[in-house]
Amino acid sequence: MKSKKLASVLVGAGLTCLTAAAYAADKEKIDIGKAEYEQKCTICHGPLGKGDGAYSEMLTKRATDLTVLSKKNGGVFPFARVFETIEGTHELKAHGTRDMPIWGKEYRSSKYYDYYLHDPEMDRSYFARSRILALTEYIYRLQAK
Repeated sequence: MKSKKLASVLVGAGLTCLTAAAYAADKEKIDIGKAEYEQKCTICHGPLGKGDGAYSEMLTKRATDLTVLSKKNGGVFPFARVFETIEGTHELKAHGTRDMPIWGKEYRSSKYYDYYLHDPEMDRSYFARSRILALTEYIYRLQAK
């Protein structure tokens, strides 16, 4: 009887430890899209994507409110347009000269490539697209409900 109780206690303790470890691992997951947004977009678009970042007043045209992109597009997130805008392949005619950095070009530069990748066989375009994809997905999550 004691051995069954001991076994039950040990199993319970083991499950508790596993659950705690899984919770800790989950808390340490990196949100690449959010990190990219915080590093590259917050300064103009603001922490919540409302277009109210610290530099927004210095721009010739106010930074876009990223939270209403779906609303302005009939309820559908304009995924390709957002991706292409970040990458630099979609020209923003309303901006006149482009205030927003072309992150695709920046990601392909040796500064980012050498810092994140140490594999000379890795395609820079793949790296750039994966970062832009994560950032685009994060902007999708900013959409007003």
